[in-house]
Amino acid sequence: MLFEGTIKLVRENSVHSAGYTIIKQELADLYGYLKDLHLDEITYLNSLKFDKRKSSYLLGRISAKSALSKIIPAKIAMNSFKVGFGVFQFPVIEYLPYSGFQVSITHCDAIGISMAYPEAHPIGIDIERINPDKVDLMVSMFTKEEIILVNSELNDKATAYTLLWTVKEGLSKILKTGMMIDFKYLELDSLNYKDGIYTGNFKNFTQYKSFSIVLKSYIISIICPRNTNINLTDFTKDLTCLNSLS
Repeated sequence: MLFEGTIKLVRENSVHSAGYTIIKQELADLYGYLKDLHLDEITYLNSLKFDKRKSSYLLGRISAKSALSKIIPAKIAMNSFKVGFGVFQFPVIEYLPYSGFQVSITHCDAIGISMAYPEAHPIGIDIERINPDKVDLMVSMFTKEEIILVNSELNDKATAYTLLWTVKEGLSKILKTGMMIDFKYLELDSLNYKDGIYTGNFKNFTQYKSFSIVLKSYIISIICPRNTNINLTDFTKDLTCLNSLS
């Protein structure tokens, strides 16, 4: 299954558009999208030894290209450009005949989600499975204040810590550091729930805010500039459809 759409990013003096794609496919079905891959992407795919890595790579590239197609000025062949890697593994768009676009990619299990956006307006996104076995690993990456904060908003520790992890991971993608930064510097200092979405603000990166959506088994967090008004209604509906079919 594949869901796609656009999101308006409204600021005081400007309006931007982001494109998104949500895909849920097993590896065997993902091979049906090979025609959309650039030759360099096919070469890289063939270099991967394990099916899990092949699946995550395809989920990322397929969703990224689809998301980009929602906001670039004209329709072009998906195999005419590629989504490569930066030095810290962040996605880099190459050979696209239009400049000024970037994409944030996340994947977990058989799910891939990408958000394409103009360089003028950064976005980060992350998805994680809620897994009680990872609680001890995650909690070591948080401050005491964050632990108190998320536990006051969410009763289940695995859900609370997974939400916090996705928020930090999403912010690290905007900063283009990935796991190279100490997650405690990405401290969340507020969290509020309204209409199915948890909204947070950061202690050190006050120019950004987070939006987190809790599904049955997963949590998805989006990070964007703090003074942007963003309508996630359609995106949330698509995630709800995905959740009901999971």
